[in-house]
Amino acid sequence: MLFNELKLKPFILKTLSDLKFKELTKIQEETIPTILHHKSLIITSQTGSGKTLCYLIPTLNDIEPSLRKTQTIILLPTKELARQVYSKYLEFINNEPSIRITLLIGNNDIEKQKVSIQHKAPHIIIGTTIRILELLEQKIINRDIKTIIIDEADMLTDSGFIPHINKIFGLINSESLQKIACSATTHESFANQLSKYLQNTRVVSTSKSIWANQNVSNNIVYTSENTDSMKTLNLLVKQINPYFCIVFCNTKKETIEIFQHLTSLFPEKKIGILHKDLSTRQRKKVFNEINTNQYQYLVSTDLGSRGIDIVGADVVISYGLPEDDKWFMHRIGRVGRYKDSGSSFVIYRKGIDNVIIRLTKKNIDFHYYLLKGDSMIEKPLELRMKKKLMFDQKTNNAIKTIINKNKRVKPGYKKKIKNEIFKIKQKIKHKFIEQKIKKNLIFNNIKNKKK
Repeated sequence: MLFNELKLKPFILKTLSDLKFKELTKIQEETIPTILHHKSLIITSQTGSGKTLCYLIPTLNDIEPSLRKTQTIILLPTKELARQVYSKYLEFINNEPSIRITLLIGNNDIEKQKVSIQHKAPHIIIGTTIRILELLEQKIINRDIKTIIIDEADMLTDSGFIPHINKIFGLINSESLQKIACSATTHESFANQLSKYLQNTRVVSTSKSIWANQNVSNNIVYTSENTDSMKTLNLLVKQINPYFCIVFCNTKKETIEIFQHLTSLFPEKKIGILHKDLSTRQRKKVFNEINTNQYQYLVSTDLGSRGIDIVGADVVISYGLPEDDKWFMHRIGRVGRYKDSGSSFVIYRKGIDNVIIRLTKKNIDFHYYLLKGDSMIEKPLELRMKKKLMFDQKTNNAIKTIINKNKRVKPGYKKKIKNEIFKIKQKIKHKFIEQKIKKNLIFNNIKNKKK
């Protein structure tokens, strides 16, 4: 289907033409006509499939510029994501200045934001959940909203924002409220938590699997020794010549180390770095430089893997794998966006065999390459499944108690629970290792006595 076949306002069609968007993606074709009829939806589709336009186009088409009040609210989990969606809306309203839009995020002066809303009366508000809730509670934002959108919905629920979303829905008093939730991933916890607000809402998904992406080739690279991940990375980057490559790391420490290594390896290239401890100004500078094609390599924690539309990336490298498989899916989602193709490389290191096997079972088809000098030889790698330590009923009950003890959910609660469970499991593992050592000592003593 072509965009000009839809009954859209002239400024929307003009912007789409300027952006060279002619044909709807599969998920857009499934959702935009429905949302234009003011129906509520939960949209699930792979990263890079154009989910933002699924709600952006209908909400802009539905705005009544003559009304001096907010008609649409868009909730996002991070400032970066809010800025990104805001910038996409700006591309359209540049052709229709009568539509007013405001960005509400933390760290910005709230008093200035209040004055801006009262003076500007924005038709659309895009922002982070806590800041929007704060201004709704103070009645700075009108509460008779037509449409509310929860983007990156699973990230909002996983990050402990459900109480804030609950309050927002409690404050909005529109009986015919249109509700839209978007996510690249779905899971049972996400569905259960959102069902309270999205009753009688149809789910639209265009993918049988969130893991399989035909536009991305998945590769695992290794050396014969497999003892030095940095050496493997070194051999890989000398053999590829990406237009723009993102190197993902699990920790800030690794991010800094690899940034320094690549900077010394390629002194003639400009290398970018992105992690949570950068200031807001530094992050904005990095994204501006990405958008102006100043980098060939960007080294990032998973801050850059979720929802961010990094233009031009054709290669991603994972320096190890994240514990949560969803984050790997978001990493590879930075390439192969829309109809482009891309490549993903995982730097193999000992201890990630279980994760690779788990991802393979989710229909991710890995190709294995041995790096040797200037050669990249396709060669299978023998993976070894590490046996899981089984815990007794007493330990399982202790873990259940930790999960259930805090019924009142607060931001960061999942991280706290995870740390407490980790401590219990570590204690049992240490006990198990001590018992094994004692058994070996006893066995060796008996053996020596026999001699």
